[in-house]
Amino acid sequence: MDDDALQRIYQWVDEIPLSRPKRNIARDFADGVLVAEICQHYFPKLIEIHNYPAANSYAQKIYNWNTLNSKVFKKMGFHVQKDELESLVNCKPQAVERMLQKLQQQMARYGARKAEEKDTPTPDAAPTGAVKQYQPPAKPPAKAPTVPRAPAAGRAKGAGAAGVDARRVDPSMARLDAMGYEDEDQQQHNAEKDAQIAELRETVDILEVKITKLEQLVRLKDSKIMTLQGKLQQAQAGAY
Repeated sequence: MDDDALQRIYQWVDEIPLSRPKRNIARDFADGVLVAEICQHYFPKLIEIHNYPAANSYAQKIYNWNTLNSKVFKKMGFHVQKDELESLVNCKPQAVERMLQKLQQQMARYGARKAEEKDTPTPDAAPTGAVKQYQPPAKPPAKAPTVPRAPAAGRAKGAGAAGVDARRVDPSMARLDAMGYEDEDQQQHNAEKDAQIAELRETVDILEVKITKLEQLVRLKDSKIMTLQGKLQQAQAGAY
């Protein structure tokens, strides 16, 4: 990826409220939790965030990514391959950026598809009128859009009808879905709860690591004590 593409990805991620600060993107996204939060930000009904605990172990990280593959990405119409998962978990350079670029494109296509389905009446159901489009929280002006924005006509009342070009839909501009989202207060409340849970889980992980190290130290000290006792016994026997 060139510098411009990377900058657009970083700018897009910075506009999304996440539960942990972004210091090193490769390590921060390695367990899949922040990717799950990005999906929840745009499609709250599509994902259950409690299924993705913060992880330090390789096995738990892989589990989180596999859960995303089977429960979320599959519905969007794509799949992260095994070699890509290995690169993500092992913090390979630009693995996260390439994955986020793919996710952004797939979310745009998925959002356009769902909007089109909402605007197409079914034969055994009467038309229900205009679909209420999802409106995101206000965001600061960006230097450059992540992907080309839809034309003004596409943002009018008929937006999302048949003929929408998914490639021109910008996830960061919230032309993604009209699926009956929770109100903003409830979303914020849930996000705060999820952030607290994630922090507690991270604390538990850290404490478990400390306990393991302390147990190792205790075993090492016991081994040294036994060695010294053996030497002492040998010395006493030699004295007699």
